[in-house]
Amino acid sequence: MNILIPIFILWGLVAISVIGLVWLENGLGDSLQSFYLLPWSFFTGAIVLSPSIYLFYKKKFDPFHPLVYAAWTYIFPAFVFGGVIISFGWVNPYFLIFIEDPEYNLPLTMAYVGIGFLGLIAGYALPVGKFLAEKLEPRLPKWQWEPEKIWIPGILLMLAGVGINILGFVQGIMGFQRATEISIFDGLLFFLLILLSEGNILLWMGIFAAKKKTGIYYIVLVVLILFLPIRMALLGNRSSLFSSIFLIMMAFQYSGRRIKWQSGIVFGFLLVIALFIGIIYGTAFRSIKGSEARMNAGDYIGQVGETLNYISTEDPLIIAGNSVQTLADRIENLSSLGVVVANYEKLAPYEASYGLENNIVNDLYTSFIPRFVWADKPQTSDARAYSDLYFNYNENSFAISPFGDLLRNFGPVGVPLGMLLLGIYLRLIYTALIDTPNPALWKKVAYFPLLTLVTYEAFYATIFPSLVRTVFILIISLFLVNLVIKQIRNFR
Repeated sequence: MNILIPIFILWGLVAISVIGLVWLENGLGDSLQSFYLLPWSFFTGAIVLSPSIYLFYKKKFDPFHPLVYAAWTYIFPAFVFGGVIISFGWVNPYFLIFIEDPEYNLPLTMAYVGIGFLGLIAGYALPVGKFLAEKLEPRLPKWQWEPEKIWIPGILLMLAGVGINILGFVQGIMGFQRATEISIFDGLLFFLLILLSEGNILLWMGIFAAKKKTGIYYIVLVVLILFLPIRMALLGNRSSLFSSIFLIMMAFQYSGRRIKWQSGIVFGFLLVIALFIGIIYGTAFRSIKGSEARMNAGDYIGQVGETLNYISTEDPLIIAGNSVQTLADRIENLSSLGVVVANYEKLAPYEASYGLENNIVNDLYTSFIPRFVWADKPQTSDARAYSDLYFNYNENSFAISPFGDLLRNFGPVGVPLGMLLLGIYLRLIYTALIDTPNPALWKKVAYFPLLTLVTYEAFYATIFPSLVRTVFILIISLFLVNLVIKQIRNFR
């Protein structure tokens, strides 16, 4: 019954808010009509935050617990805070005109998010995921890696990942650009970027777990720190620096240390700074480059210089104002999901012509066939086609989220059921790799890509196909890392 205490507290806040809004509505007439979303924001926020509050109450809080991660990295800011942003008129995207009767469809959208998250909680709470993990865990490798022996394999993984990035830039599929034609190996290149994430988190865990600070320790630390701005500069991505700090934070947590209030304040400050730096740089970079048109590597790097020159010479107040507005636009994704909720039934007859009909089922079975085997394989869950159909603009990839993808494919009942299945998967990886009686460094390295492949602003259809590819790459790469560590032990 203890789990009900934080839920009752949150529901009490919801009730107080609703009563207060009704009183204000009656007292102030029409001036608060735009605040109709606030009670729904509190309602959905109560659901989304309830696992975090429960885990905190039980003294089991982990910022990288799957339900906590889903809440604080995307769902709460994008939909709950997004509802507040819309209510106060801080954003006004053009596609709001595509939402008929927003006072009905936007609260309905918020309800789907809440119901979907309840499905995620239910899937995680069911014993299925834990049962599967307990069956799987004894069959997992018994590798034990000493922190002082991971430098060489970590560096090799990083070098392989950097090489894949360079090849991706040459192919025009990485950074702020996209190729007009799909190569048979583009998908493979994209998923091999997992090597970079593996090497990154492995080395950062070595930094935090090292007992002796030798020369190679400081060399690796300097390289990792320098890598942060270089990666952000080349990707031109608003969230790359934030994601990098997030990875470092996870490495700190799972290296044997714990994020206490002092370190929590430091990491919180770094995340906020990284978010604003990323917004400022990414917005300027994309504005200067103008489009995602492919360009040669020299010209692309030239855009980095122009961006830095613009930031250093432009009026700081103008940059700050543009960045704050961009941040609000970037955070709020309730309206884009609302477009799907308002239009998925009437646009269903047109989805086949855009290659979107039954995309969850179709992507699931076609994804198992590599493009170099099936060269004419249709593109999986084409974000541009989705944007063209629902937003009448195919030069951008609008957020859909698993909630919207499930709704399009299976109707309202598909939202909680699909999220329930996802919750089972999250319980499986967390129990097998983190909440396990046999902890190991390699398990924590594997957990990061398996957790982050679940993106809550993209298609549901891509999650489980991505899982198959990610597991395949993890098996091979971690096996090779273990071989290198064995050779290091034998050499010494």
